Amino acid sequence: MFDPSSRYRDVPVATYVDDQGRARPWVNLRIPPATGPTTGYLVRAHDRLDMLAARAYGDAGAWWHIADANPATAADGPAAMLDGPGSRIDLPQPVSAEVLP
Repeated sequence: MFDPSSRYRDVPVATYVDDQGRARPWVNLRIPPATGPTTGYLVRAHDRLDMLAARAYGDAGAWWHIADANPATAADGPAAMLDGPGSRIDLPQPVSAEVLP
């Protein structure tokens, strides 16, 4: 149902049957997995999660790995994670040398 690179790829799909007997698939709640080793990253001006993921992992769609590694800030939304230049976030390893300060 989901692309292999999707954060929802391993989340079970359930089915709800409505009043007319129609099956309605829905995705269960996704619990972010525990992350392994991380590398601290000092946020720079104009950083965005998708651009950072592209530099760090070669895939802009991998931004959600960064969100999973920073759950306290991710709760406010992806944009809030990059509090501005000088703030620190964790990047799950392996991180490309290109992204490190």
